[in-house]
Amino acid sequence: MKTLEDLTAITLEKYNVDLKFIEDVKQDIKAINKGHRQKVLLEILSRAKQGPLFKTDGVAESLHGDLHGFAKIKSKSLNVRIIYRPVEGNPIKMEVIAIGPRDKEKAYRMASERLQKFLQHME
Repeated sequence: MKTLEDLTAITLEKYNVDLKFIEDVKQDIKAINKGHRQKVLLEILSRAKQGPLFKTDGVAESLHGDLHGFAKIKSKSLNVRIIYRPVEGNPIKMEVIAIGPRDKEKAYRMASERLQKFLQHME
């Protein structure tokens, strides 16, 4: 698995989870240390496998404020946060809005700033 397209194909085929990304997320991936990119994709794959929906149907917890209805994946070892919106259906959708550093609130700010563009893109 080398790209977001590879990841999307795997999650749909194996876990019936359809991954969607806004264009900004492709830039987020490029900004990550090359050695860690694969591990970030594996974090997303792991969440797809565990269950991307909110608890009780999955493992996610809703964020607050502007990002209510979104969830996070945080990786302490990679120092990264992945913000996505889980959408029930068949297949389940994981709509990724931002991948950013686990640096205070930066990933959340990135997601909030992209919210309008995200909503237009995903509808």
